[in-house]
Amino acid sequence: MNTPFPYEYIADDKSFYGRKEEVLQIKEHIKNSTNILLFSKRRMGKSTLIKNVFSKVEKDFTVIYIDIFNIITAKDFAEILLKGITNAQKGDITKTIKQVTKILKKTRIEPTFDMRSGKMSISPVVLNSTFEEIIEDAFALLFELAKKSNVVLAIDEFQQISTIKEKKIDALLRKYIQEAHNISYIFLGSKRNILNSLFQYKAPLYEMATPMLLKSIDIEEIYDYSKKYINISKDTAEYIYTLSDGETKLIQMILHKAYILNAKKNETTIEIIDDLLDEILITKNDHYKSLFEIFSTNQKKAFKLLSKYKVELFSNEVLKQEDISRASMQSSLNQLYAKEFVDKEDDIWFIPDRTFELWGEKVLNS
Repeated sequence: MNTPFPYEYIADDKSFYGRKEEVLQIKEHIKNSTNILLFSKRRMGKSTLIKNVFSKVEKDFTVIYIDIFNIITAKDFAEILLKGITNAQKGDITKTIKQVTKILKKTRIEPTFDMRSGKMSISPVVLNSTFEEIIEDAFALLFELAKKSNVVLAIDEFQQISTIKEKKIDALLRKYIQEAHNISYIFLGSKRNILNSLFQYKAPLYEMATPMLLKSIDIEEIYDYSKKYINISKDTAEYIYTLSDGETKLIQMILHKAYILNAKKNETTIEIIDDLLDEILITKNDHYKSLFEIFSTNQKKAFKLLSKYKVELFSNEVLKQEDISRASMQSSLNQLYAKEFVDKEDDIWFIPDRTFELWGEKVLNS
């Protein structure tokens, strides 16, 4: 059903709220063809924010969005990049194929039918091309686009390039980024430490983008929007915010369920919010249990303690509760970090999925 609180798909312009300052900042960068490094914890709405901005500027700019979360090899990255740039081509299919074919050296272009939109489009064929050849074609096409209008290219989950060891993708990107002056690059990611390492001093991408931390949506904006659709007090809205630790996706999920339950009829109380959270945790219980079961014994102990304690995690008093040594605790957290079940910022460990954390609090520590 349609909901004013979407959480499983990108919000459209009607259901997008808050972020006014962030939208203005990003639009200004795009206007000036400057680059941004946009980072935050997961589930804070980075992708939704960028796609909302794109909907506002796409009349005047060529907008390209790619998600590289699933890349395994350098060639995967190159193919996704080329496909995104190819899909940004506009106009008659036959003419476009002829124009694009003249630009590309190694890539063949073929027409395809998009089942979702019901429209014809074009797609690159790169089976026999190398990583370097695909990248060269991708940027040749991007630079050609930039001759016609200013371009903005957003690369989501950008930290994933750090997992590719076979090629220096960041060094190659720097070379191309420096070549054109009317393209704005937006790098999105959720692993702050990894992203910082990609843009730190002496790294290839050093000073190639302005860092921008995406914080939680302002509580006033959440309350002003939600009260249009549900009967809710400001105290209850603040309770939802605190309960969700400011995580946009969980806030939206709770508000959606409150909307389905009561809409404008009855007041949405704190007691109702607690019941709705329990309902959410029940629906996710089997999934979280299956994740928890694959942990080793010490990883289970570490996760359990982390879901309960936010400070003094390595104190003797805390460690004794699960009979785990400081060294085993550190090792287990590092292993969970590598699998992205936990995260760390400024030497403080946390569980990035707030719902998983709440499940740990209620199920593992009750």
